Amino acid sequence: MPNMKYATESKVEVYAQAVRGLLSLEPSWEKQSKYIDFIDIYANLDHNELETYRNQYPEEANKMTSFADRFREEGMQQGMQQGVQQGIQQGEVAVLLRQMERKFGHRLTETDRRLVESADAETLLKWSDKILSAKTIEEILH
Repeated sequence: MPNMKYATESKVEVYAQAVRGLLSLEPSWEKQSKYIDFIDIYANLDHNELETYRNQYPEEANKMTSFADRFREEGMQQGMQQGVQQGIQQGEVAVLLRQMERKFGHRLTETDRRLVESADAETLLKWSDKILSAKTIEEILH
């Protein structure tokens, strides 16, 4: 891993200058997130150096903390959206399987069940429409 070859005091100052430069030159926080990762990896500040940075450069540290919080919040929101979408899809799978079992009894094979469980949202919707008129499982799934 790369490492800056500076004394602790100089290393913290160089890190602060890099962060300050990033914040002043790059308006896009998406790009800032990529660049700050690079700065962090290159600087490789230890816990004591990070504390020194926070104490000597509180404004920059606060900006980076709020930036990290915003980035973390967006990640959590994205994760929640993905979780909701997965939950909806699992519900669609459960409903379709239940409808197929009600309509066709125990003729639903394990292969058919796995096919339904692995289907994407568009396919599940198509199959849900087909179940209304299908006479066989094959008419739905194939």
